[in-house]
Amino acid sequence: MHTILPPLFHQAPNRKVMKKKTNKDNPKTSTRNLVYVYLTIAALLVTATALVYWINHQQLKPSVSYIQDEIERPVEPSLVCMVNDAYMGVAQIPVPVNGKTYYGCCEMCVDKLNNLESARIAIDPYSGNPVDKSEAFIVVTNQQGAVAYFESEANYNAFKKN
Repeated sequence: MHTILPPLFHQAPNRKVMKKKTNKDNPKTSTRNLVYVYLTIAALLVTATALVYWINHQQLKPSVSYIQDEIERPVEPSLVCMVNDAYMGVAQIPVPVNGKTYYGCCEMCVDKLNNLESARIAIDPYSGNPVDKSEAFIVVTNQQGAVAYFESEANYNAFKKN
């Protein structure tokens, strides 16, 4: 009598054992996975760039709001970021350069004030002359906190009359 084994235990004679094909062996799948990796990296870079832009944009907004009567009024230099030319409403970081004191809102602004002469100079809107921001008569010009630098209060008053 011959015993019949279930198919699980049968082994066909002279059959080669086939190696299971993996996704790694398929060039289309490898290319697709590579595309997914690049798209993921690109999405992360776009997200990170947008986040950095948003954070920096938030920092540049003035920390106070204005009513119309506050516009076109002189302000203390220590409350102005002299790189962004913005009234910040709070004391800024003092930056001594060549015996003069400038003000910046962050380390990037401090670095620019220390290293770029152009960050320390503005143009007087009335006379058109360059003016050192540390010695300027500074005025808030709009509700967003933008400032203008004048050589003197007399220049500012003359500018207002025009």
